[in-house]
Amino acid sequence: MINLVLLTGLIVLVKEGIRTKFPVIVLLSGELTLEMADLIDRLMKLNTLNTYNYALSQFFGLVALTVVYSNYYIQLSRKIRWVIYCYAGFLLIGNMLYIQNATSVTFYSNIISSIIICSYAASYFMKIIRIGRVEKSMFIVNIIVFLFFSVECVISTTFNFLISNHLSWVGPIWLLRGVLLLSFYIAFINLGCAVGKIRIR
Repeated sequence: MINLVLLTGLIVLVKEGIRTKFPVIVLLSGELTLEMADLIDRLMKLNTLNTYNYALSQFFGLVALTVVYSNYYIQLSRKIRWVIYCYAGFLLIGNMLYIQNATSVTFYSNIISSIIICSYAASYFMKIIRIGRVEKSMFIVNIIVFLFFSVECVISTTFNFLISNHLSWVGPIWLLRGVLLLSFYIAFINLGCAVGKIRIR
């Protein structure tokens, strides 16, 4: 379902032209690649590769959303962007090096990335309050980004606790994450279609 939505959205966006919506297309293309790799890993039961894929997803998500937010939503200085890119790079290297010995590194390292992305969304909310104007498609994306990465942060923080003590909660929480992830992709496809027609930053 998610792969089909991403593929359809990318086809629509590319047909409409890629110049102004290039960051969104890169984000969705990368996510489609990662989702397809995840699906193949699960079908082939390659658990180690699936864990590597999760680490790559963390890296790509942080970098791509930094680019999207700095292009469309908020002013991020070059220095701040490069600090975040370097952090994402070190995070990826660390996860790749220690993945065999401590898979929890992958989950706990996601907390800081999720907090950074939530701070982007919070900054945009503050910007809306300050300027008193909002673009509907951008606002919807921002709400879903904030909700999704808040849930990601909670999952990353409590994953081992839930597995050990409240296994029955894992299914509903993972279902909520799946619904938010699908909404995340649909919202970004909608944003890509609206770019060029709306006033940004």
